[in-house]
Amino acid sequence: MRLSRALIVSLGLIALTGSGALAQPAPPSDTIAADLAYDAPFFPGAEYDPAIPTPESVLGYRPGDRAARHAEIVRVFEALAESSDRAALFTHGATHEGRSLIHLAISSPENIRRLDAIKGAMARLADPRTLQTREGDRLVRTTPAVAWLGYSIHGDETSGADAAMAVAYHLIASDDDATRAMLDEVVVVIDPMMNPDGRDRYLQMVAEHRADQPNVDDRSLLHTGYWPAGRGNHYMFDLNRDWIFGTQPESRGRVAAVSQWRPMLFVDAHEMGPQDTYLFSPAREPINPNIPASRAAWLDVFSKDQAAAFDRYGWRYYTGEWSENWYPGYSDAWATYRGAVGILYEQAGLTEDGVLRPEGRVMTYREAVHHQAVSSIANVRTLAANREAILRDFLQERTRNVAGGERGGAPLTWAIPPTENASRRDALLDLLRRQGIEALVARRPFTAPAARDTLGRDFEDREFPAGTALIPAAQPEAPLARALLEFDPRMTESFLESERRELLRFGRSRLYDITGWNLAMLSGLEAYELAQDPPPGAEPMPAEEPVAGGVDHPDASVGFVIAGVDDRAVVAAARLLQRGVRARVADKPFRFDGVDYPRGSVVVARADNRHNEAGTVQTLRAVCADLGLRATGFDSGLAPGDLADLGGSHFVLLDRPRVAIATRTGVSPTDAGSLWFTVDRVLGLRASLIDAASLRFADLRRYNVLILPEMFGDALTDDALGSISKWVESGGTLIAVGSSAGRLARDSAGLSSVRTLPDTLDDLAPYRVQLLREWLARAVSVDMESLFGPAVAGASDDPFAGAAPPDASADELTREDRWRSIFMPQGAIVAGRADDEHWLTFGAGDAVPVIFGDDPILMTDGAADAVVRLGVATPAADDPTSGIRWIGWGAAPEGRDLRLRMSGLLWPEAARRIANAAYLTAERRGRGQIILFAAPPTFRAATRAASRLLQNAVVYGPGFASSRVIEP
Repeated sequence: MRLSRALIVSLGLIALTGSGALAQPAPPSDTIAADLAYDAPFFPGAEYDPAIPTPESVLGYRPGDRAARHAEIVRVFEALAESSDRAALFTHGATHEGRSLIHLAISSPENIRRLDAIKGAMARLADPRTLQTREGDRLVRTTPAVAWLGYSIHGDETSGADAAMAVAYHLIASDDDATRAMLDEVVVVIDPMMNPDGRDRYLQMVAEHRADQPNVDDRSLLHTGYWPAGRGNHYMFDLNRDWIFGTQPESRGRVAAVSQWRPMLFVDAHEMGPQDTYLFSPAREPINPNIPASRAAWLDVFSKDQAAAFDRYGWRYYTGEWSENWYPGYSDAWATYRGAVGILYEQAGLTEDGVLRPEGRVMTYREAVHHQAVSSIANVRTLAANREAILRDFLQERTRNVAGGERGGAPLTWAIPPTENASRRDALLDLLRRQGIEALVARRPFTAPAARDTLGRDFEDREFPAGTALIPAAQPEAPLARALLEFDPRMTESFLESERRELLRFGRSRLYDITGWNLAMLSGLEAYELAQDPPPGAEPMPAEEPVAGGVDHPDASVGFVIAGVDDRAVVAAARLLQRGVRARVADKPFRFDGVDYPRGSVVVARADNRHNEAGTVQTLRAVCADLGLRATGFDSGLAPGDLADLGGSHFVLLDRPRVAIATRTGVSPTDAGSLWFTVDRVLGLRASLIDAASLRFADLRRYNVLILPEMFGDALTDDALGSISKWVESGGTLIAVGSSAGRLARDSAGLSSVRTLPDTLDDLAPYRVQLLREWLARAVSVDMESLFGPAVAGASDDPFAGAAPPDASADELTREDRWRSIFMPQGAIVAGRADDEHWLTFGAGDAVPVIFGDDPILMTDGAADAVVRLGVATPAADDPTSGIRWIGWGAAPEGRDLRLRMSGLLWPEAARRIANAAYLTAERRGRGQIILFAAPPTFRAATRAASRLLQNAVVYGPGFASSRVIEP
C-alpha cells in the first residue's frame, strides 16, 4: 500500500480494525473451518494443457493456500518456462541479499521467437524523430503491445506474488481460442516479486506465528509481523517510492528492464488495511499535470472492464477515495510518464488462513489471491482488445513530446552549470540517463535571455560557461523529464480548495506523499529553467567515464590533501579512518605548495602515520582510486599570510567513527534504513543496529556516535535519556533526527538547550535576539566616523529600532501557533541557509534544499549553534531600503526578502511558522556533543545536499567537537 498504514500495523502501534470488526464475536471453530475452505476455481471453465506443470505440482499446494517464498516462486516460473514455447524467463538483477529478480515473458510461440524484434519496434515507436509516417503506421498495426504485471513491491503485501503464479500458469497452459488470440496481440511480462528480501523476511515472521488452529484475528502477529515487517527491502527502503531516485538495486534493475520492454500496460499490485475491500485505478485529484491527457480516457476503459470482472463474482471494490496521483515515484505513476496505462491494485491485506470481517464472514487468503488474479487477466484482455488504438495514442503522444511536449507552450530547457562538487552533478546526470532522459552539453559559453533559479529568482542575459548540462523539455521522455525537473508544478485550484477545507474542518490532509521532489534541488545543485531551446552547438552529453583516481606526488615529504568540496571527500575520510589511516580535516581554507584548498579538505600527514607510512600511501591510493578522487602531495605545511598552517588548531585530528543506530522498538523503519544505508553503503563504515528499548541499560561506551532516527510516540523513555546523557557527557556524539530531535528538545528531556517553538512562546525575546545577531553577523560593516567620533550614537544603530517585534501575549502566540500548525506541509522542498563557518556545513554551499513536513520547529537562543536555518535572504524585490520585517516569530533583515519555498505545497501559515527555525543545531555537552536534525537528512537516500550534513556529523563529529582524552 502506498500509505504507511500497513507499516503502522506491522509495528503494532495501532489497529486498523474498524469498530464494527471489533464488535463481531468470534464464530465457532467449525464455522471458521468451513469459511477457510475456499475452493472456487480462479478461472471457471478453463481447460489446461496437461504437459504444463501446475504450480501445485511444483509447490505441493495451490497458489493461495499459503504464501510462497521467493525460491518456491522462482521454481514455479522456471518450470513453466522450461515446459512451454509460450514463455521466456529473464533476470534483471539481484537484491542486497542475493535473491534473483526475475520476469517471465508470455505470448504466442511466434511472438516469443521474435521478442528482440518486438523490443526494437517499441523502441522505434518510442522515439519517432527518425520514423516515417508509413513505417509508424505499420508498426502500430503489427506490433504486439506489452503488459508488465508487477506484484508485491511491499514484501508484506503477499497476495500479488501468489497470484502471479496463477496468472502465469493460466496464460501458458490455457487451451482455449480466446487465450491464444489474446496472446497474439500482447506480450505479458510478469514480475512476480518486486521485493524478494522483504517478502522472505516477512514470511519467516509468519512461519514463526503459524499455529495448529487457524487465526482470523487481523491483530495477530500472523497477519502483521513485527518490526520492520516486510514492507521495505534489506535496508528497509520503500521500493514503491524509489522509481525516480533509483538508489536500490531492485529499482535499478527493474527500471532498465521496463525501459527495454516499453509496456503499454503497467500493473502494480498491492494490499491495504485488512478490513478494506479492493481498490483499483483511476485515482482522484491531485493529478500531476505532466501525466498525458489520454491516460484518463484509457483508465476509464480499463476500470469498467475490471469492475465488470468483479461484478461477475459479486465482489466489492472502489476507485479514487484516498488514492491520488501527484508524486511520480510510485510504480504505476512512473510507468505512466513512460507511456503506459498505469494501474494500481489494493487488495484488503491478510496472510495465511483468513480475516474475520465486519459483515461476519471470513475472507480467506486464497480469495485475496483470486481477486488479484482476476484483476490481472481482466486488464490484459482490455489491452489486447484495444492494442492498436493504445499503440497509436502512444505514437502520437511521443510525436508531441519531441515537438515540444504534451503540454505545449513556450520552449523550456533546464541548465546545470559545472560545479566543484562534481560527484553530485555526475550522479544526477547518470540518474537521468538511466531514466531514459536525454541531456546535452554546451561546448562553448552562451547567454540565456531569461533564466529562473531554484530560489525563484529571475535573471536577464544570464551567462553560462562551457560544460553546462542542458536537459530539453522537448524530447521523447518529455513527461518524465518535466515531472522530475520542473521547478514548481501546480495543483489545480479546485483541489487546493478541497485540501484547505479538509485541513480546516478535520485537521487532516488529502495528500498522500511528499509534494516536492525536484531532483536538481534535492541534489543541492545550481540549476536554472531557461525559456528557450538548447543553444546552437549543444551536443549529446557523453556518458561519464570513470575518473582515474589516485595520488599526485606520492613521494611528498609532509602529507597529502583531498579537496573538501566534493561529497566524495567525506566518504574518503570515512574509509581512510575505517582502514586505520589517521586523517585530519581543515575548518579553514589553506594553501600548501601554491595550491588553494577549501575548508573541509582532508589531510593525511606523514607525521600522524609514522606507524605505517608505506601502508598509508598505499591505502590512500586505493581509496582514491575506488572513489575517483585525486589526492595531492605537499612538501610544506606553511601557508602564506593568515591562511591556516598544518601545525595549528585549524587541522583537526579525526577519530574513527564507531557508530550505533537505534532501531526496532518505536523506530521508523524507513528512516532507520536510509540512515543505515548511508553509513554502511555510502560512507563504508561499520554500524551496529541496536534495539532502542535497550538504550536505558546498554553499555554505550564502545560507540562514539549514536544516531536516533525518527521514533513514534514516547519510545525515548526518561531512563533511556538518562543513560544517553551520561554517554554524551563522556565524549559521545549524539545525532537525533526528526521526532527524536523534538523529543530531546523538550524541557523534560534535560539534554539539549534547543527547544521547540510551542515551548518558547512565553518568552521569545532571547530567540529573536539570537536571530538578529546572526543576521547582523552576515553583513558586518563599520562606520569609522561614528566609531572614533566623540558623540554617542543614536538609536538608529539599534537593530530593533523602528521594527519592534509584534506585541502579543503568550496565550495569543500559542493560539496563533496552533492555527498555523494546522497547515504544516506533507513534504515540501524548502531552502535552508548554512552557517559557512561551521564544520557541519563542509561542502554544503550557502543554500541547502531540504524536505520539510510536519516536523518539530527547533529554536535556539545561542546556547546551541543554528548550523542551518530555514529561509535564504535575498535583496528585496520591491523595496531594497525596507527595514526589518517580522515574519511569524522571527524577522527578515533590512532590505531583504526571505525565500523559503522552493517546490511543493507550503501554505502561507506554515511558511510563517517555520521561517527562520533551525533545521540543524549543534551544541557541546560535557566532553561530547548533541546534533539535532529537525527533519530526516537522508530521506529516501535522495537528498544529497542534506545528506552531506549527516555524513559530516558522523565522520567528523567524534574528532571535531568532542574532547579528546590522552591516556598516559
